Amino acid sequence: MKTQVKQNCKFFKPDMPCVYHKTDKRKCVECKDFSNTDGSILIIKKEAAGDVLRTTANLEPLKKKFSGYRIIWLVAKQNMEVLKGNPLIDTIWTDEKEILQAISFFNFNVLINLDLNFDSLITAGISNTKLFYGFRYNKNGEILCSNKAAEEWFLMSHNDEMKKLNRKTYQKIIADITELDTYENIIVPLEKNAMEKAESFKETNKLSGKKLIGIHTGGGSRWQAKKWTKKNLVSLLELLTNKKYSVLLFGGEEEKETMESLANKNNPFLISTGYKNTIPEFFSLLNLCDVIVSADTLAMHAAIGLNKKVVALFGPTSPYEIEGYGRIEKIVTPLDCYCCYKKVCDRFSSCMEMITPETVFSAIEKHYE
Repeated sequence: MKTQVKQNCKFFKPDMPCVYHKTDKRKCVECKDFSNTDGSILIIKKEAAGDVLRTTANLEPLKKKFSGYRIIWLVAKQNMEVLKGNPLIDTIWTDEKEILQAISFFNFNVLINLDLNFDSLITAGISNTKLFYGFRYNKNGEILCSNKAAEEWFLMSHNDEMKKLNRKTYQKIIADITELDTYENIIVPLEKNAMEKAESFKETNKLSGKKLIGIHTGGGSRWQAKKWTKKNLVSLLELLTNKKYSVLLFGGEEEKETMESLANKNNPFLISTGYKNTIPEFFSLLNLCDVIVSADTLAMHAAIGLNKKVVALFGPTSPYEIEGYGRIEKIVTPLDCYCCYKKVCDRFSSCMEMITPETVFSAIEKHYE
């Protein structure tokens, strides 16, 4: 029996009518919005949220190289929101059991695995693909690298001195691994409801027309060494609010205590955005700011993708891996132990402590010149 449904359309759903049929009851075979998919690309990039987000810089050139291919992205469930709403991703999969079974069953034209964790290497190893980029296990438990660029990244991931000497940005490294000629901007999806909520926040706090500085107060739960000291943060806030800059404080559950203590100073120029925002809300609130100050975190990557001016503070991680697109001022600790990749500092004076409030303040002011 000849099928009346075009399964090779990007809008096809296996268990229900597509969005266009739901809208106006049109027949599949007569649909003017048919979009043929010539093949499929499976991207495995699950961790961490900031890395997942900045990997989106490679999507546009990937779409051009494999025109007509459907892009499926496998991501950790807790990081799915940084991809949701991205117009270049056709399907987002999270690592549930049935999805992993599907990956071992289906054929993919292209497989890209950019993670070196056990689960991702196994998943890449069991995938059926014609073309492979990145990393995967073989049957002997050895990690296979797809090309020289992948091998270099693999070696850097196991040698902190090599990481310190590296001068390529992450985007360039990933482009080389996937054999792309270029990369584009980070794609930060902005959700309509979250944007409306951010605008309401702006109106409630009478922020229209004001110079807005966003400051992310944390370093992520896994990277205590990335955090700037509270003492320096307080000093910076005094410098900013004395000049009548309005400051929006950002952070998560780990920064709850810091944010509450800072926001309770009865300073009209100091406003907490809260620590329970969803990822879409977080992105939309960041989008209100002119300049964003952050350590090497998701906030920094999102700010870069939102085309904001960014002042980024670096201690235990590499400033050279960060592609700033001409919009970032990088402030690196003066200590020679920088780029140690230690999650917790074991020295008497932490590298982040040596970044002074005055230096950060000057960098912020430059963006308003």
